[in-house]
Amino acid sequence: MPRLRGLAVAAALTGACSPSGPRDVAGESRDVTVGPQADGGAAQSETYVYAARRPHGTIALAEARHMREDESQALVEQLADAFETCATRLEAERALVEGAARIIAVAQPSGPPGIHVSRIAPGGDVAQNALLCIAAPIRSLPFPPPTSTGVPGFALEATWGPRGAPNPAPSP
Repeated sequence: MPRLRGLAVAAALTGACSPSGPRDVAGESRDVTVGPQADGGAAQSETYVYAARRPHGTIALAEARHMREDESQALVEQLADAFETCATRLEAERALVEGAARIIAVAQPSGPPGIHVSRIAPGGDVAQNALLCIAAPIRSLPFPPPTSTGVPGFALEATWGPRGAPNPAPSP
């Protein structure tokens, strides 16, 4: 639990200290463009590698490294399912708010993957939603093992909100 509190503080500080503000995280509403992975698993310019839409939000894979395309897509689908379960519970508790985040996760030699919340829309409730419904489920994802080319990892962007609220897709 102390580690989760530390993540909450880091997420809050990341969002509060961002010089570019929330516009970089979730811009104007538009459809997600999904393209194939480029060499090395990097996303092509102005596209997402893969996106999983659920009733409460979208999880979009911005980049995957050192894993096969099917592995990265399976991780995004698992995360989107866990996210939707969490978001449904939070909405029932009237604790789900509109939000957006960018999170990077990297496999570790043992134990759960390491995560870094690189951007998050402002607000304590947004940070709480992101930590509970995205960051925590990432820590339970079964990342593929490291290969001779490197350690698996991904960057994703997510937007979410209560049903009926506008839910823009992440902007590239």
